[in-house]
Amino acid sequence: MSRFRSTSGGMMLGRGITHDVVQSLNNKFQSPETEREFRDRAIFVFLTRTALRAHELVSLKWSAMIQTPEGDEVFQYRKKGGRDAFTAPGKKAIRAVREYHDAFGIQSDFLFVSLPGRNLRERHGLSTRSLQKIVNTWNVKTSAGKMIHPHALRHTAAQRAFDKAGSLAAQKLCGHSSPAITSAFYTRPYLSNVEELLDW
Repeated sequence: MSRFRSTSGGMMLGRGITHDVVQSLNNKFQSPETEREFRDRAIFVFLTRTALRAHELVSLKWSAMIQTPEGDEVFQYRKKGGRDAFTAPGKKAIRAVREYHDAFGIQSDFLFVSLPGRNLRERHGLSTRSLQKIVNTWNVKTSAGKMIHPHALRHTAAQRAFDKAGSLAAQKLCGHSSPAITSAFYTRPYLSNVEELLDW
């Protein structure tokens, strides 16, 4: 059995990326210049703040954005299983996408679109396969030593939310039907904040 799998029903360790790798990617995308860099920054910021699955991210459209009475901007999307769900990525993520679109005159309902090419008359929304290839080019590894993929960022965001705010917050982030499902995946098989709790 893999040393990264919990036998107690908790998460498989190593599915996400470490905090240091998140910070490294944050730094990498700090000052984008090309369209590819603007797009990649927007994808990274969105994935690490929404925990969306790949097909959910590439399906997002401006026309599905709703402003709540409190002023939050949320996107409606179709989640796994075919049900409608909502994600609230926050101001930083939405700003990253708007800067990406504005900088290159992108006029598309899709948030994430293909790069222009010689034989490409108009842009189209990214496919899940294209998203996979984009994330692969970031050339970092998960904690288990595997090449990064979009779902690794879902696990990273979900674990962070679970550790910081508990199962209910992580459930809302992931779109799970109950916090029990979230707890089954993200409860660590060890006490992670021992230095804070047992600082003698």
